Amino acid sequence: MAKILTIEIDTAQIRVAEVDSRGQHIYRCFVLPVPQGAVDDGQIRDTKSLGKLLKEELIAQGIKTRKVFFVAGSSRIASREVRIPFVKKDRIQSIIQENATDYFPIDISSYVISYSMIDIESKEQETGGSIRQYHLMVYAAPTSISAAFREFAEVAGLNMTGIGFTGDSVYSAVKTTFADGLHMLVKIEFDSTSITIIKDGDLALQRNINYGVDSAIETVRAFPQFGENLSQQEALMVLHDRRCLQDSLNGIDTSDMDIQDQLLENAKMEVTESFRYMVGNISRIMDYYISRNTDATFSSIQICGLGAGIKGVRRLLANELAQRVEVVYALDKCTYPKFSEEEGLYLYTAVISPMRSGVNLMEKTTRKKKENKDSLSGAVLICVVGVAAGVALTAAGVASRVYQQHQQDYLNQRINEESSIEEIYNAYNTAQEQYQNYQNMYQYTNTPNEGLKAFLEEMEQKMPSDITLDTFSSDGSQVSFSMRVSGKSAAANTLMQLRTFESLATVTTTGLEEDEAGTVAMSVICTYANPAPLDNTEE
Repeated sequence: MAKILTIEIDTAQIRVAEVDSRGQHIYRCFVLPVPQGAVDDGQIRDTKSLGKLLKEELIAQGIKTRKVFFVAGSSRIASREVRIPFVKKDRIQSIIQENATDYFPIDISSYVISYSMIDIESKEQETGGSIRQYHLMVYAAPTSISAAFREFAEVAGLNMTGIGFTGDSVYSAVKTTFADGLHMLVKIEFDSTSITIIKDGDLALQRNINYGVDSAIETVRAFPQFGENLSQQEALMVLHDRRCLQDSLNGIDTSDMDIQDQLLENAKMEVTESFRYMVGNISRIMDYYISRNTDATFSSIQICGLGAGIKGVRRLLANELAQRVEVVYALDKCTYPKFSEEEGLYLYTAVISPMRSGVNLMEKTTRKKKENKDSLSGAVLICVVGVAAGVALTAAGVASRVYQQHQQDYLNQRINEESSIEEIYNAYNTAQEQYQNYQNMYQYTNTPNEGLKAFLEEMEQKMPSDITLDTFSSDGSQVSFSMRVSGKSAAANTLMQLRTFESLATVTTTGLEEDEAGTVAMSVICTYANPAPLDNTEE
């Protein structure tokens, strides 16, 4: 059976698998670390260096397969569920291409449009009977992503055959395994997390959030308890090899521990805290789905991706979501080689069968070059077929005319049936305008700095005198400032003290910088416990 390379490129890793064309067997696979800054939000910035790195590793692994199908994950790739009339399948692409501006408010000339089929539905008519329609997931990807993948493939000596989307690829991989019941798959990556909810094998909901493990990596680098002067990749290895997380976001009591144990547990609590926004967003997406499906009960929740290998993340999610959470270690109808302790199938979920759904975000010009090369050898055959096709088209013209007339009658009927929508739309616009006026009036009652006084009083009472504030700003919901302290331990104690403020709800830091004298500078963002109802400081 023909083999093909499937490659997923994330901000932190390149994942390569040699699979069969049906996506049921992984022959060989490996992971390459990505140099910092080489990939940004799914866009390859350094195609030459990464291409040479991959080419060398393919030679070292003894992999000679040259056809490659890429998997792209980026917040710049938009997706939308749409429904279109039931037509021949070869017309679906042209229909969504013609209506792309209705789906996405973009200039489609610089985007590649593709789709996957979710279902074929029957819609009841008010006049009786029903009509069939396609339920599709439509994707729009910038052409720059395709161009970068093409350059990357050329440097690596590979022949690009297509580009899939991460969300679609993981759904295709687990669809058979999740054929019965309600399941949720959470793919945790470096700077993003995707949530896929599947009911009886069908895609029910898919969402992306802009929180991953990057904050945890930076937190590990900031605390000397985990190691001095760690690189990004070294900090990631610490998270995979050591237990750096608490079991819940509530933490543990450290009052009876000695000072060194307290510092270690406090450092672990900071790493755990870095997952708060990710966990909170996952919980809200679950609540959103359950609120619209009141009888919903999850049969399983599984995690995959880079974050699934972090020790303690499974238990943290299980405790915070109050659900059993498992790591993807096996899938139905999929065979794979034996993995080392540092890896598992959870890393390769997106590259098992990305070609299965038919989504292809490869730029058309790239496809045409490949098609022209393949069609050259069959030019004589095409000429003969063309003569026969001319006769067939003549007969098809009459049938096309009848079909178009039928479509026109149907559309005119639909226009008459839906004419009442205009009145509803006008009423909606009027209500929206009134609501905006009321909002503008309400903004004049705001007091943006209600929480500032209480915060300053607590700072005066609880903060050490040797802290130096460099910058300070406040609005109705949060206060941010940068400060300098005598060392990392003092920085950690300062953050611990800020978390005891009754005037604050949350305290986060964007990172630490230590100068040659040992002085540590850090930026802190705090949200008020009782924020103003609406902040208008930015208007």
